[in-house]
Amino acid sequence: MTKIRYPDLEIYIKAPELDLVADAITAMLGAVSWSKTPSLYQGLAITDQGNSAVILQSKAYKAFTSIWLKANISTWDTDLDFALALSAKLPSEIRCSIDSWQEQAADAPDLWWRILDGVQKQVQWG
Repeated sequence: MTKIRYPDLEIYIKAPELDLVADAITAMLGAVSWSKTPSLYQGLAITDQGNSAVILQSKAYKAFTSIWLKANISTWDTDLDFALALSAKLPSEIRCSIDSWQEQAADAPDLWWRILDGVQKQVQWG
């Protein structure tokens, strides 16, 4: 069985301070050069696997900050892998999609992983 590797990674963290999130992402990816506004941080991450834009959007959905690695240049294969790694750095609730993004029928439930205190659970969100 071949493991799926997502082309990009996007997760959401319930965190009020973008500086804390940016510091954690920098520690996980290595050097990231950030351009900052009060609600949007844009960075460039450079790893052995290439370069990627990293976007932190405060309050992308209610109290959740979106963390988007536009190209998956990381060691994580999926959003869940990324979320679990970040949960080890920050003690906040993190959510990510169950699968890689795809167009859904309007009546399909919006299922997500919720990671809190090292426990992952499927939830409906939205």
